[in-house]
Amino acid sequence: MLTHVLLAFFLLYTSCMAASLFDSTESGEEAASTPSADEDPHTNKNLFDATPIRGVNIGGVFLIEPFIRPSLFDQFLAIGNETERPVDEWTFSAALGKEEARRQLEQHWDTFVTREHLEAMAESGINWIRIPIGYWAFNLTQDEPFVDGQVPYVERLLGWARDVGLKVELDLHGAPGSQNGYDNSGRRGTPKWLLDRGNVDRTLDALEKMTRLAADWDDVVYGIQILNEPSRWKWPVADILEFYNEAYDLVRGITQDMYFMIHDTFLGPTEWATLVSANWTHALMDTHIYQMFDNYMVSINETMHIDMVAEMTKDIGAFDREHIGVVVGEFSAATHDCTKYINGFGTGSRWEGTLPGTDHPSCPFETCKCSGDYGSDYTQFSDHYKRFLKRYIDAQLAVYDRSIAGWFYWNFRTEGAPEWDYLVGVEQGWFPKFPRTAVPLADDTSSSDSMEVANTEFGDLQASAAPARHRADLAAPIRALFALLFLALLW
Repeated sequence: MLTHVLLAFFLLYTSCMAASLFDSTESGEEAASTPSADEDPHTNKNLFDATPIRGVNIGGVFLIEPFIRPSLFDQFLAIGNETERPVDEWTFSAALGKEEARRQLEQHWDTFVTREHLEAMAESGINWIRIPIGYWAFNLTQDEPFVDGQVPYVERLLGWARDVGLKVELDLHGAPGSQNGYDNSGRRGTPKWLLDRGNVDRTLDALEKMTRLAADWDDVVYGIQILNEPSRWKWPVADILEFYNEAYDLVRGITQDMYFMIHDTFLGPTEWATLVSANWTHALMDTHIYQMFDNYMVSINETMHIDMVAEMTKDIGAFDREHIGVVVGEFSAATHDCTKYINGFGTGSRWEGTLPGTDHPSCPFETCKCSGDYGSDYTQFSDHYKRFLKRYIDAQLAVYDRSIAGWFYWNFRTEGAPEWDYLVGVEQGWFPKFPRTAVPLADDTSSSDSMEVANTEFGDLQASAAPARHRADLAAPIRALFALLFLALLW
């Protein structure tokens, strides 16, 4: 009898240990994708889970860019003098006048992004969105041609994000005087941002108002990007860092736990530490990675583009581990600059040699034409090119989804720029789907059905994201096996 009791105790202990092994695997990995009650994704701003930021930019809405919605700018092609044609939101608004600019822009804000777009992204595995906003939504002077009124539409978007479970980064995308001279700052041309302290003060005022807006929606907004792409080619890095420190104090005076996000100013990863202060908390570095904005990049072949991913990202993982987290805040599937207005309204392409300053075509082929695989109609893409787009995206996500804090694709949609259009990419199969991890505020206990893998074609990335519950489910059969063994021994 004593032998039986000891044997029973041993088998019970072994069974419990086996169950514990699998249960600990579940609690260690599945808790990463399904937060517990103590780790509410709507209240814990420091919770990354095991699921990275998988985001999409809502670009070209509250700061218009010609290549994203060219139809807004095509109306100016009738202006005979090309130098008088609008090229950005500043000149767009100046050409139309306040009343007509407001009418067209309000229609744009109201229709270009919809709740259905956010629902589609959440169902495809997106869990964050990044919303670029120009400073003039918060700080507009009478002598500027811009129009304001964006905030109610931003708040409507935040409400939709809450409803479908998406977390949000608010991004101050343009500063007074322009921080880089690009049309994506709202004003193309010579930048004047840091030439005038008044511009800095207005930037900080806009940032304060945007941060207070974020604080009002702190169950949805998890990150504040203080300024998009201030260029180290235009401004001394020390001056940009001074602004970053002022911005940090401002943001932390309003919220302590929201992510404070800075751009790398186009410095390489080995120099990023010069942009970060040791006393910062909950900070993230934003970097933008494209392979088509210089002559060399558009001239290399498909294999070289894929190999270039590793070369361009070799140091970002180390920075993520040793300093602050890294997010690739912008990237795309494009490897050419044939996209209409991608280099600015009224400019040509390096690909065909029509961009001002280029004297010959640059592409990996004998004949360089912006048509077929390199045109705006994805229905004309060859199967080979679609396979390349998938391989190129997969190569990027193999780094951005595994080695760092995460990523935001640029952009959610476009008019006729398929390699820049997330929704088209998913529909056509070159951008993968992931398990849904977006948790609606009203439904923190998502059903297991909503967490199933939506698309298993992405191989290793999908496998790494899949929860460990399948291994945990083995615990019950193992308990039963030990029980049967116990009964057999007693017999």
